[in-house]
Amino acid sequence: MRLPRKLWFVAAKDVLIIAKDRGAWMSLLVTPLLVIVVVSLALSPVYKGGTLHGTLLVTNHDTGSVGQQLVDAVAANPGVTIQAASNSESETLKQGSSTYAASLVIPADFSAKVQAGQSSQLQIYEDPNSTTSAPYLKGMINSAVNRFSAVEVAAKVAVTEALKQNPAAGAGAVAADATAAAGAQMSSQPIQVVSQPAAGAKELNTFDIETPGFAVMFLLFGVLNGAEGLLEERDRGTLGRLLVAPISKSAILGGKQFMVLALSITQITLLFAVGHFAFSMNTGNSRAGLALMVAVTAFTATAFGLLLAAVARTRRQAQAIGILTILLMSALGGSWWPLDIVPSFMQTLGHLTINAWALDGIKGLILHGKDFYDILPQAGVLFAYGSACFLIGIKMFKFQKA
Repeated sequence: MRLPRKLWFVAAKDVLIIAKDRGAWMSLLVTPLLVIVVVSLALSPVYKGGTLHGTLLVTNHDTGSVGQQLVDAVAANPGVTIQAASNSESETLKQGSSTYAASLVIPADFSAKVQAGQSSQLQIYEDPNSTTSAPYLKGMINSAVNRFSAVEVAAKVAVTEALKQNPAAGAGAVAADATAAAGAQMSSQPIQVVSQPAAGAKELNTFDIETPGFAVMFLLFGVLNGAEGLLEERDRGTLGRLLVAPISKSAILGGKQFMVLALSITQITLLFAVGHFAFSMNTGNSRAGLALMVAVTAFTATAFGLLLAAVARTRRQAQAIGILTILLMSALGGSWWPLDIVPSFMQTLGHLTINAWALDGIKGLILHGKDFYDILPQAGVLFAYGSACFLIGIKMFKFQKA
């Protein structure tokens, strides 16, 4: 009987220790709870009422009525919102500050060709970064086209004209003859749907889409190890001993973080190199732009690690806070899924993170064919972000354990 009692006292003591450890509570409860909430909120627009949702840009050059009837047929789906756009907006999938997943361009002669029983072509432009909304919108267009066959349109036009000439004729017989005649004249698919990436984008594979997001996330986990290492040196007293040397605190921390920065650049460069050479990952039109984004993202992540070390009191606390923050930044910032599928307020929140600005620049180069000058705004924001984290981290960091 004494052994179970002793075991109980030992267990109770450990429970009390964990209860007083904020880091343990974050790891056990706070982190999974917040991640579940963020994931659920982020994916809520995708499955509203069990139906996917998306906004389709439409450029309708058709001067007849058939083009508008097709648009109405697509819009009849409860998950599709139609947005009128110019031709250039459809090709680039841009309108103001918003980015859309897909666009449809209807040619000027669409009605004339469909009513004449001739083959006509619809053009779809899609955002290659959209792995959910773009396929859904394309499916809705193809579904409408399949229901909207040129044979049926030609038959209805023929029936209408035939009944005008001979009202006594039976509508059923006229429709059957008109359908057969129209079908016999079809030499190819009545309406062809051609899809291609938006202007500037290249043909992509899965690694083009997935590698950047996960590379940035694991880069942040890498600098978390650097933050823990800094706290370990402080706990052992080796960091405090450096203060006797004729060197400033900022120089000491800068030197320590330079090693973390070098490792971070090496890590993300190797991930992109393996993706490119082993899996044919696209690296974009500007190698200089990609190098800039890699360097500035690594710098900002490293500065974030220093700030984390300054805020946390212990290594365990740094680990708990770091894991929570990195998971939330990755979910909000687009490392797990494209930001176009999340609610607008979460897109705004996402751009408070390192991930979102880094991926805006990197994916702009890889997926959308942007050049060096196009990604300078994202690089500038990241550099300012990292500089602020670095300066605050130096100011707050304590070289000796309290």
